[in-house]
Amino acid sequence: MDEFISGASGERLKILVRERNYILKAYRRRLLKYNEVATKKLPLGSGAVESLIRQVVNLRMKGNSKFWLQDNAGIMLHLRCQWIAKSWDNFSDSIFNSFIKPQSG
Repeated sequence: MDEFISGASGERLKILVRERNYILKAYRRRLLKYNEVATKKLPLGSGAVESLIRQVVNLRMKGNSKFWLQDNAGIMLHLRCQWIAKSWDNFSDSIFNSFIKPQSG
């Protein structure tokens, strides 16, 4: 990338530097573990994520006679993600516990 950056100027230079810095930061934080993912034979592409978006968002949130206000749709997506991740019990417990105030005695 440094070769591309050295030949760039103006807005293109800013974009290339920003993208390079993003990749370097992710690498330093050990977020880019492609060898580990490949070893486990997990998908590297975005197809699985796009498919999940189609299933969770498009099929569950959109459709005939379904209407969501933007704020409510965000909340419903969050709830759906908790359910799918099998985190519903912990999530609901944290909500209920936030309403329970310790008794002062």
